[in-house]
Amino acid sequence: MHKLKQIWALFSIPNYTILIISTLLLGICISFTYPFLSLFGVDEVGMSPSYLGYFMTVTAASSVLISTVLGRLSDRYWGRKWVIILSVSAAIIGYILFIYVRNYYVLLAVSFLCLGTASSAFPQMFAYAREEVNRSGSKQADMAINTLRMFFSLAWVIGPAIAAILLASAGFQGLFLSAAVTYGIVFLFVLIFLKNSNRQETAQKNEAPVNLRKFLLKPRIAGVLGSFILLSVASTMSLVNLPLYVTRTLHGSQSDVGVLFSVAAAVEIPLLIGVGILAAKYRKSKLIKIGAVFAIAYYALVAVTPIVWAIVPMQFLSAVAVSIVMGLGISYFQDLLPQEPGTATTLYSNTSVVGNMLGGIIAGSVAEWFGFRIVFIVCAVMAAIAFLLLLTDRESSVQAIEEHNSVST
Repeated sequence: MHKLKQIWALFSIPNYTILIISTLLLGICISFTYPFLSLFGVDEVGMSPSYLGYFMTVTAASSVLISTVLGRLSDRYWGRKWVIILSVSAAIIGYILFIYVRNYYVLLAVSFLCLGTASSAFPQMFAYAREEVNRSGSKQADMAINTLRMFFSLAWVIGPAIAAILLASAGFQGLFLSAAVTYGIVFLFVLIFLKNSNRQETAQKNEAPVNLRKFLLKPRIAGVLGSFILLSVASTMSLVNLPLYVTRTLHGSQSDVGVLFSVAAAVEIPLLIGVGILAAKYRKSKLIKIGAVFAIAYYALVAVTPIVWAIVPMQFLSAVAVSIVMGLGISYFQDLLPQEPGTATTLYSNTSVVGNMLGGIIAGSVAEWFGFRIVFIVCAVMAAIAFLLLLTDRESSVQAIEEHNSVST
């Protein structure tokens, strides 16, 4: 009953219901398009594998670059609402152009400018949520962020299935049109319901902006960033490799793959709520270390399993790791830069982008040279290194704020 009251109390936070709906729709938009971009490039545009690699790399690099710039601007100068509107508008324009354009170099430019800008919508939505939680005086910031993260994860459960149906019935034109329309709904929700903060007043109240380069070079912060990148790389490698490992090494079926992914997704959603409750009682840094240990155990056990169905109960280990590391990651980074939630959330988002970019490349190379089983051993080693890097984070939240002040120049 107490837990239900905690969840219900979240809806007293201003605009929280609108943020839930917008986050769910945003997740559906991303899950509509991201899993199918490679198919679009090869089947529809006729890209070679190398040109597809360039295309995906440029898209990821532009996401990191543009979202970082917009994150800084949203913290110091622009209202966060208008940054979200800019990002969503870029997505609408980009996917409408994807309906018609088939020239590789034009698509590359559209991807760099439009999809790179659109990538800011995710971190800015969560940064806006953190500001609303702070303004409301609520003590449930972790629970609020984790619940939003849960709805974003829920979108990934239903989005790809809907996208596959759209792709089969209406092709890529129908898929991209649906994505543009859904982004349009997010645009309207944000424009009509979300309020814009006075960034100039906020900047006057806040301390001087952090020197980001100096901040990132601090051993503790560099260790945190490195650990999250490694965990993201390992997660991506596992996701890319698991279907092939099941079907080719363990001689399972495609339906077995579907069961494994469905079990993991189903377990993750309630765990995200539970992790949010635990974060109110225990330090996030300790919980994230525990998440890394669960990740190590999962990868190591999958690497040595002889049969497919032994992996099913192991999905609980994976779900715990994802729920802790990815669920608490946003609020954990926001605590590192408490005065600049836009920059902090963007840093977290960028670790995932870099991890996704590197994970597929490394998984393919390792599988080609050493086999699919060895990929999971590499994942376990990466997760172990990430755990060791996390041991450098021994600062309390008060010390984190003091460290922030020391680099504000």
